[in-house]
Amino acid sequence: MHNPRLMPTAPHSGTLAAEVSWQDVLTSLEDAVLVVDRVRALSFVNQAAETLTGRSARSLLARDARDLFRANGWLLDMVDNSLGPDESTSRAENDFVKPRRGTVPVSALVSPLRDRRGQVAGSVLLLRDRTLRQAMEEDLRRSDRLALLGKVAAALAHEIKNPLGGIKGAAQLIRAEVTHDVSLVENTDIMIREVDRVNQLLDQLLDLARPAGLHLEPLNVHELLEHVLRLEAPAADAAGVRIQRSFDPSLPPVTGDRGRLIQVFLNLVKNALQAMGPGDCLTVASHMDTDFLPRTGQTAGTKFVRVDVCDEGTGIDEADLPHIFSPFFTRKRRGTGLGLAVCDTTVKEHGGRLSVESRVGEGSVFKVSLPAQQD
Repeated sequence: MHNPRLMPTAPHSGTLAAEVSWQDVLTSLEDAVLVVDRVRALSFVNQAAETLTGRSARSLLARDARDLFRANGWLLDMVDNSLGPDESTSRAENDFVKPRRGTVPVSALVSPLRDRRGQVAGSVLLLRDRTLRQAMEEDLRRSDRLALLGKVAAALAHEIKNPLGGIKGAAQLIRAEVTHDVSLVENTDIMIREVDRVNQLLDQLLDLARPAGLHLEPLNVHELLEHVLRLEAPAADAAGVRIQRSFDPSLPPVTGDRGRLIQVFLNLVKNALQAMGPGDCLTVASHMDTDFLPRTGQTAGTKFVRVDVCDEGTGIDEADLPHIFSPFFTRKRRGTGLGLAVCDTTVKEHGGRLSVESRVGEGSVFKVSLPAQQD
C-alpha cells in the first residue's frame, strides 16, 4: 500500500519527508481514516478510527470491512460504489453504529484509492464525528430562541410586575383584616404565593434576557459547593437522601461570579433531590475536565474544572435529553421549564459548558465545566 504520492513534501532537502511517513500524517488527523483493499480487507486504520469504532488497529487490520460495518450498510454501499465499475467518490451524513456503544453522527467521504499505475487498489474512508457540530448547531438554535424570548420578556416584565405588586399588596391587606376567618386566610395566602410564583417566573425570564454583567473573581469551587449543600441539607434529610462528596483537593480556583454560580449549583442540587427518594444518594464530585475543548476566544491552554451532580433518581427519557435546556421544557407538574435554561445560559456566559447524561430508572449526571484561573 506504499504510495509515494501520499508522502509529504518539504521545500528544501526533503528532511521532513525523510522523517514523516504518510501513515504519520494520517494518524495525526482528528478524522477517522480507514483504507480497504479490493477484497474489502482493512489495510490501514488511524488512531481516530480506533476511537470511533472502539477497536484497536491490531484487531482491525486484515479484517473484512463487511464484518466491521455489518450494521452500517450505507457505508458498505459507498465502498462498493468506489470499487465498482463507476469508481465513484461519494459523500453522506448518517449515524455510525458502534459495536455495543450506540451511534455517532458522522460525515462520510469514500473515494477510490489508486496505485502508481492509476488502477483502483482499494478505497479510502474518511469519517468525521459530527457530535460537536450538532451541539454547536443546537446552541445556535437555542440562542436564537433565547434572544426572541429576551425581547418579549423585557417588554412585558415591567407591565406585568407593577400590577402584580398591587395585587399582592391588596391580598396582604385583606389577610390582615380577615384573620377570624380561616377559609379567607387560606385563600389570601394562595393569592400571595401565586403572585410570588409569577414574580419568580418573570425574574427567570429576565435572567435569560439581560446581559450577563458578571463579576468575575477567583473562586474556590468547593466552598461554593459546601455552601449549597449546607443550604439543601434539611431538604435532603427530609427526603431520606444521603449526600456524598468526592472532591479533588488539588483543583485550581475557577474564574466566575459567586452569586450566579451558587444559583447554578443550587438549582442542580434541588433538581437532583426532587428526583430521588428515601435511601438514594446524591453524589457531588469535582475534578479536572480533560474532555472539554475551549471555545473560540479562549486560549488553547485554558484548563477546566468540572463539577458532577449525580443522582440515583428516575432519570430522563432519551427523547427529552436534547430539549431539557430549552426554555419552558419541563416534565414537572408545577415546573416553569426555565431553571435549567438559566443554568445553561449562566455557564455559557462563564465560558463553560453544562451537559447531562441520564438513563431512565438509573439516575442522571449533570456536568458543569468552568474555566480554571489562568496561571
